[in-house]
Amino acid sequence: MKKIALLLIVILFSSSCRKEDSNNFDGPNLNDLFGPFSIVETIKINKNTADFPSDNELFFSGELSKNTSWVITIIGETTGAKRTLTGTDRILSTDNAAWDGGANTFPGFGLENAFIEISFPKEENSPVLYDTVSITNTKIDNGYLITSFENGEGANWSKFNQTTVRGQIDCGTGESAKGNCHYGFNGTVPWDWAIGSVMVKPNSGTFGLPASASNLYFNMAFKPLENTGIGNTFLQFWFDEDDNGDGVFDEATEDRFIYEYWYEQGGWNLVSYKYSDIQFDEDGNQISTNGNGLPEPSKLVSINVFYLANKDNGNAKALIDHLIFTTNKPYTP
Repeated sequence: MKKIALLLIVILFSSSCRKEDSNNFDGPNLNDLFGPFSIVETIKINKNTADFPSDNELFFSGELSKNTSWVITIIGETTGAKRTLTGTDRILSTDNAAWDGGANTFPGFGLENAFIEISFPKEENSPVLYDTVSITNTKIDNGYLITSFENGEGANWSKFNQTTVRGQIDCGTGESAKGNCHYGFNGTVPWDWAIGSVMVKPNSGTFGLPASASNLYFNMAFKPLENTGIGNTFLQFWFDEDDNGDGVFDEATEDRFIYEYWYEQGGWNLVSYKYSDIQFDEDGNQISTNGNGLPEPSKLVSINVFYLANKDNGNAKALIDHLIFTTNKPYTP
């Protein structure tokens, strides 16, 4: 009798420890840890020609023998734009390996061939796969584009350049962050940090931005080329708002918010910050303005981009491009 009772206890204990579904096993899959790696179904892109306004996105599909890290790198042949997709799923599909035509950061992709490399960094001696896609139409930006300098200067724009500085729109040089044109500053100013500025204004009224500043981001591409380094060069952004709505900005009675962005690194930098933050200094203190002191993007009538560099460091050169506002998150090139 005791033996029967003991046997029943063992059976009940074993049953309580057994999972009804092996897929619910806690801990890593042994095949993922120790199983051999192979490509069960070749990984490929769904189209080799990309018209992003029509296609919305392209995607990769394929199957691996196990869950493991994979990296898809896409590089523009002309622009050098780069997008990286990563994952660990065994099966690649539109759910985890889709590309909307954007880049990780500036520069963005243009009308060009893009080279694709697919690798498996944790699998020793694994193959590297290659492919090419031709971009015939680039993705459409989600946001409020102020200017990408593609259409020249607006009728109400104004510029300031020191007498030894060249500041203007340049096109077709292959240096733009996005598209074919950008604005550049170039010159030596041994007596002052101020190099030059360009004030962008709409043809009439305001820029047509939404009223709320709390979820609106200002974004711009900035590329310092000469007179660079930490503490040597920076931008000032002047945001002028027509508080009383009379169609004229009065600096004495209305808000001019000034925001500074200091050099961080070489190459194209994505300058991006929430519009509501322009009312605070770097310590979080409310800045003093001559209007109501509240950032109101729907009243914005001009944006001045002012380039400054260390006067003791010789020639200063920098490029700016693609001024755009986005909602809820920073811009993705």
